[in-house]
Amino acid sequence: GPCPAVPQVLRSCTEFVEQHGVVDGIYRLSGVSSNIQRLRQEFESQHVPELSRAVYLQDVHCVSSLCKAYCRELPNPLLTYQLYDKFA
Repeated sequence: GPCPAVPQVLRSCTEFVEQHGVVDGIYRLSGVSSNIQRLRQEFESQHVPELSRAVYLQDVHCVSSLCKAYCRELPNPLLTYQLYDKFA
């Protein structure tokens, strides 16, 4: 099964993007900020929101934008401080 260490928000968003959002610049372009905020609030309250709703299918970039925002806001970045010298 999927690795339990992957946060639900990342798992749900990346699966959605792979299914519905493989378009040019999917992680480069931003979604509508009100949709990103709505999606963020739904993850905080429901844990796993219904991503197949029309609002998200019509703005797949809001899902990828939330993914990026989540990674930016991690207390320890994905390329962790401990491993930074190895990446550099």
